Amino acid sequence: MSQIIFRKAGTNDIQILVEARVDFLGEYWGAQDSDIANKLMAELHLFFETEIQANTYVCWIAMHENNLVAIGGMKIIQKPGSFRVPDGRCGYIMNMYTAPEFRRRGLAKTILEKLMEEGNAAGIHFFELHATADGEPLYIQNGFELHKEPTYRKFVW
Repeated sequence: MSQIIFRKAGTNDIQILVEARVDFLGEYWGAQDSDIANKLMAELHLFFETEIQANTYVCWIAMHENNLVAIGGMKIIQKPGSFRVPDGRCGYIMNMYTAPEFRRRGLAKTILEKLMEEGNAAGIHFFELHATADGEPLYIQNGFELHKEPTYRKFVW
């Protein structure tokens, strides 16, 4: 069996990132109307292109025989400072996904570690994420704690 190759994604990987995000969301939310999916893909392409060039989005991918088998990203967010995070910089971990046949091999753990190392090197010491039930054990094992502050959302179209 050939080796898993980890590498940092760049602008030449945008199509891979777009497809991986759509696949992740499709698995999580279910199939969507093709018009919505196409609009999302166009927006994601613009997002990844802009954010990677601005160094505000970092992504690591794991490849096996030229196929994406795991991915994880981190959006660097600037918020107003707080007592715990005076500079307000946050690494928001997102889009962590491993193909089902490659799960339980440590790929997501490796990607999470690489994202946090990059964040630390950029001076970020506060990380947050939203976890699925499947992903929660990985994050707990790596020191993440459930934050009990309620989140409220409102979508206005």
